[in-house]
Amino acid sequence: MLQIIRFWSHEIFKRVFVRATLYGVFGLLAFSLVLIGIDYYTQMDKIGERLARTAHDKALFITNTAARDIESKNYGELERVLNAVAGDRYIIAAKVYTRFGQEFASDFTSASPSSETGFNEEALNAAQLGQSQFRETANTLEYVLPAFRGGEAVGSVLVRISKHEMAGILREKISQVAVVFGMLLLAFVPVLALMMYRATSGVSRVTLAANEAAAGYLDCKMPTDAPGEVGELQTAFRDMMVNLRQNIVKIEQLAYTDRISGLPNRAKLDNSALTQIDLRPNSAGSVLYIGLDRFKLINDLHGHAVGDQLLGQISKRLAQLVEQMAGPLTSKSPCVARFSGDEFVVLLPGLTDAAALERLSDAVVDRLGGAHRIGNLSLSVTVSVGVACWPEHGKTSEAVLRNANMAMYEAKAEGRAQSVTYNDKIRERMTEREQIRHRLEGALTNRSLSVHYQPKVDLATGKIAGSEALLRWTDDELGSVPPYKFIPVAEESGMIGPIGEFVLETALRDMKAINNRGTDVSVAVNVAPVQLQSPDFCGRTLGIIKESGFATDRLELEVTESSLVDYSQTLLDQIMPIKKEGVKFAIDDFGTGYSSLHSLASMPFDTLKIDRSFIMGIDNSEDRRTIVELILMLARQLNLNTVSEGVETQLQMDYINLWGGTLGQGYLWSPAVPFNDFSKMVFEEAAGLPEQSRSAAS
Repeated sequence: MLQIIRFWSHEIFKRVFVRATLYGVFGLLAFSLVLIGIDYYTQMDKIGERLARTAHDKALFITNTAARDIESKNYGELERVLNAVAGDRYIIAAKVYTRFGQEFASDFTSASPSSETGFNEEALNAAQLGQSQFRETANTLEYVLPAFRGGEAVGSVLVRISKHEMAGILREKISQVAVVFGMLLLAFVPVLALMMYRATSGVSRVTLAANEAAAGYLDCKMPTDAPGEVGELQTAFRDMMVNLRQNIVKIEQLAYTDRISGLPNRAKLDNSALTQIDLRPNSAGSVLYIGLDRFKLINDLHGHAVGDQLLGQISKRLAQLVEQMAGPLTSKSPCVARFSGDEFVVLLPGLTDAAALERLSDAVVDRLGGAHRIGNLSLSVTVSVGVACWPEHGKTSEAVLRNANMAMYEAKAEGRAQSVTYNDKIRERMTEREQIRHRLEGALTNRSLSVHYQPKVDLATGKIAGSEALLRWTDDELGSVPPYKFIPVAEESGMIGPIGEFVLETALRDMKAINNRGTDVSVAVNVAPVQLQSPDFCGRTLGIIKESGFATDRLELEVTESSLVDYSQTLLDQIMPIKKEGVKFAIDDFGTGYSSLHSLASMPFDTLKIDRSFIMGIDNSEDRRTIVELILMLARQLNLNTVSEGVETQLQMDYINLWGGTLGQGYLWSPAVPFNDFSKMVFEEAAGLPEQSRSAAS
């Protein structure tokens, strides 16, 4: 009989749905018991604390009058108070004892018979030691407090509270356990057993999967959780289909999938674009051309392994975003491909709605940009997006992709981290930028660039304390080219490094010439973020400074706030050797980037430059005035000098001076002027020439 029972028990428990049902029941029951137990002990602790606090507070209340009544032997008044306290439904005794532990007065219900002399050892200890006594039994809590008169304990007060409320909690929790167990047996077990049985009926799944494979559908998703021979059959069949599918997928991946991102590669994109655009002349759709801004810096700083991981994360985020936002709007599935190193292309057949494209491209900028966590690194990335539609912006795949690419570069030129839709003006601007690049190369080679200087004025004295060296360019063909046009071109083409060194050499030579004539002015030179990431920046900069012979303590290098976001350690490594030589450093355009206060406090800066966008608004904006005042206060607390850029009115200068600003810079005093004009201003000031004459001269 025992063997039969064992046999059938084995057969029953071999079935997955039986075991799964029991595991589910036991797990849920254990979870419920844990929750009930936690709730029980939590309530018990809270009730215990409340009862103890009540006993202590009541005893303390009685002691306020007990000492006087003990001395005056005012039994009646004490008993009235004790009876009032004992009226609480939790309090079962309230007593007053003499200093010798003998019962002096009691509430009516707990009073000792007149024939007995009530003595309490805790009451004696409380009076003799002058310390409260606490005792807890299975059913009660007692607090005994000494009663003082003139600084001397003359007796003690006892309050005893019943713990019957806790017993009620225990009965309640036992009832909850019984209810949970009953619900499991009556409702949950049958339903769970039925569901598990249905979930493990695997024979029909094998048949269905075989028929699908015969029809050419090799994506076998059949589970292999059935017991016994059915499970073995499922496993063998699924392994066979998986191996076949993997071989096919590997062949396709080698030909059409990018290894790093897992997205379709350029070959796959070209085939898809050819099919959707060239071979379907009546079709319509759009292309997003996406480029990561300054991605090369990440590879240079952290290595290609980190860059590849970042590309993988961005690729997944881009694919998910396109599927969510564009999938329902396209006539065919969108194609998201990695076009080249840091560029991606999204092909959107049938989607030409301008509003939908704007929402999608803005979402790409927002969601692909921002911080990405790679191991212990947090890398901040921005993206620029170009949008082109067919047949409006091209009738061939080559033309559409080329125009989308130009729109993407237009987005980069306009400040990055934005999307731009292709138009004919973009082609004109691209032609202009190419012309600027070509002419700028010649200007750099011929050293026909010039450096102008904008004075920095000591707000306390009104004297010129130094200047900022600013690059200017006038070309024979292009005329005067503003910096906002040629500086981005210089950064994109890699010329910003040599240009920065040219400005530094020129500024040091010019300022040395001025100071050799008895003046003492400093000069500030901007350092582009790209320069800071160059491995030889520190060595080349120190070489230029030493060769110039200019006093290092009169030179200040300005670093934009955006340089602090991701590369603080690299920035520190570049700065410290130069700073040890006496060169000062400033944070430029403060308030426009995203640097943290930690970076500001930990980096070795000497000066904080407030961006002109804040200064220009303080005349008529209370919010801007508050911001500037707080920035100046922060700088003072960090022992930083300040330079307020863009000061144009006397009122602006008065505000900044009132709030403790150090230096000012702006059109109120002078725009950036050629070296001869600046030196003339300095020498005239040194000679004591009136300001009106200097202004007329400049």
